[in-house]
Amino acid sequence: MILVRRAGQKDIGPIHAIEEACSSAPWSRGQLAEELYQDFACLLLAEEDGEILGFADLHVVSDDAHVNEIGVREDARRRGIGSALMERMLDVCRRKGAVRVSLEVRTGNVPAIGLYEKYGFRTAGMRKRFYRDPAEDGYTMVREMGEEHVLVLGIESSCDETSCAVVRDGREMLSNVVATQIAEHRLYGGVVPEIASRRHIENIVPVCRKALEDAGVTLEELDAVAVTCAPGLIGALLAGLSFAKGLCYGSGLPLVPVHHLRGHIASLYLSNPELEPPFVALVVSGGHTHTVLVKGYTEFEVLGRAVDDAAGEAFDKVARTLGLPYPGGPEISKLAKEGDPSAYHLPTPHVSGAYDVSFSGLKTAVLNLVNSAAMKGEEIRKADLAAAFEQKATGILAERLIDAAAEHGLDAAICGGVSVNGELQRKAAALAEKRGIRLWLPERQLCGDNGAMIASAGYYEFLRGKTAPLSQNAYATYDIDKEL
Repeated sequence: MILVRRAGQKDIGPIHAIEEACSSAPWSRGQLAEELYQDFACLLLAEEDGEILGFADLHVVSDDAHVNEIGVREDARRRGIGSALMERMLDVCRRKGAVRVSLEVRTGNVPAIGLYEKYGFRTAGMRKRFYRDPAEDGYTMVREMGEEHVLVLGIESSCDETSCAVVRDGREMLSNVVATQIAEHRLYGGVVPEIASRRHIENIVPVCRKALEDAGVTLEELDAVAVTCAPGLIGALLAGLSFAKGLCYGSGLPLVPVHHLRGHIASLYLSNPELEPPFVALVVSGGHTHTVLVKGYTEFEVLGRAVDDAAGEAFDKVARTLGLPYPGGPEISKLAKEGDPSAYHLPTPHVSGAYDVSFSGLKTAVLNLVNSAAMKGEEIRKADLAAAFEQKATGILAERLIDAAAEHGLDAAICGGVSVNGELQRKAAALAEKRGIRLWLPERQLCGDNGAMIASAGYYEFLRGKTAPLSQNAYATYDIDKEL
């Protein structure tokens, strides 16, 4: 899998070797190194399994951008590396507000010209004898970004929130409407799938209409409809997917299928405009706890996961044991503020995978303490036990994340519903600071399920040409690193 990232000082040597092999007038190591420290410069590299296969250098000054060079190692050509680098550079141009991108290319370099034309570049002129060794004319090619924007409607219905949102260029949230069912499901101590599906059917039309109204756009102005297709409650997923299919059938808009966990990762882009892959993300959402290497906007590798109960499930079950209402996470956190975490000793579960986690034993330990106290007629200090559980669970999660980020030499991020937990944020921030790692978090409103994160993830899928037929199905379970 190809990973595109910003270059660092240690990458200059391999980049320079490619530069010397590709260029008739190669830059020196010093010149390449200077690019790392210029605000207007963006030096990118493409690597696979830690081996650098290509690089690109981009300058963005005011609203004008120039691609200085794209270099790919000879033995790595025709593998999509030039495309991956170009896609990342155009993303940088959009986010920096460039309205025009230019570059030069040898008139005889037909493969490169074809690549640039694929991404919207057109020949604007010729520069006589621009290249040397061998001497050759060069085309100047230009791509007008202008007021080019991509508007995506995102639809989320994987559990108990019906949400629609409009996002521009994957980063700018124009609207985000959420209809939650928490109050109703609280009566039953958890989500009732049949009720959730019925409420989605009732809510989806007014929620979508409000999202378009809030964004100030019409259906005709959209470029695509992105919808959660997996994982989640199958009936709930089908409610959102069926609505999205009908919308696309009636409007002619392309349908973009989105993985729910990829959506949570995309919430980080909405909250942090400067964040780019690669980084390591802890995704803690409902029934999922994954440590993910985010290699690109649409490329992921799972480093570790919950081998039994996910973090959100464990919080809900412990809350139920302590007699707290659903959803358990916020209730545990609220009660824990009044407690002493050192009052109860809870075990640290052991797992074989370096970044895997287990919460089943921790949940059982809490249950045993409560049952034992009841049999002895003793009173359980609920606030203390809640604090002990929260401290242990969040400590495990934070350690796994920061260990993974440190091993890969990357930034760390937390996203998903449990990412709103203050103790988790504090522990991760403290560990990150201690080890010199930057930590990224989503805005509070984007921690839970929402349509904006689906629209953002859908934008990046749409840019790479990922769309689905109207026969697209929904899936209750689906790996994040597999294509939908």
